Amino acid sequence: MNIHLSANQDLQTSPKAGDKRPRKSDSVYQDLKRKILTGEMTSHSPITEQSLAHDYGCSQGTIREALMQLQQHGLVIRRGYQGTYVTDPSILEARLLLKLRIDVEATGITEAVKRVTSCQLAELRELDRMFEECRMQRDVFGCAEVDRFLHLKLFQIAEMPILEPTLVRTSMILQRVMLPTPRPAASWAEPPVTRHRAIFDALEAKDVQQTIDALKSHILSSAILLAPHFYGRDLELLRDEYENA
Repeated sequence: MNIHLSANQDLQTSPKAGDKRPRKSDSVYQDLKRKILTGEMTSHSPITEQSLAHDYGCSQGTIREALMQLQQHGLVIRRGYQGTYVTDPSILEARLLLKLRIDVEATGITEAVKRVTSCQLAELRELDRMFEECRMQRDVFGCAEVDRFLHLKLFQIAEMPILEPTLVRTSMILQRVMLPTPRPAASWAEPPVTRHRAIFDALEAKDVQQTIDALKSHILSSAILLAPHFYGRDLELLRDEYENA
């Protein structure tokens, strides 16, 4: 299934009859997001509305809309007449963002344990199947899109909508930190991370502590794998640091 997340975080599939035609700015946003998250565009890449409008064959107004969406999700900084720049988080910012994500998701999943239904679990497991398909194809961007949507769907079970934009923005900036780093081939086949299914199994068992532990282990082990230059290579050390922060 060919999927992507649109600017409003809805999982997209092939257009259905009666669906509104997607705006040009959404497709530009999606392509620019892919280039930023995978490292094709960096903080050293010049971004001007005029040049992008020429590249995408559209108006500068369309480009402006796309850049505003990217800014909303923390992927670019717009500095008036100075121009627009891809964000470049510092180590301190990256470590604080990881702590924020853990705090938000761990709080949410505590509530999700009380509310989750078998139908919601089935949806989560289907998303994980899609994630694994992207992983087998070594599709970096596909994995990122499905993973972010999966974690958002998991958080939505907690019914804490005010925090959803915070989680989306935090997750996307962390992907900006983690995804451009080249991964060894072995990590695609057997990644040394706690899988999503460990979270779902604990959630299905209604075990609050086990669910929290699986979630934290998943997030931290992913950080170690994808961004050791920010988070180090010692999982236990990182876990201890964040538990005692």
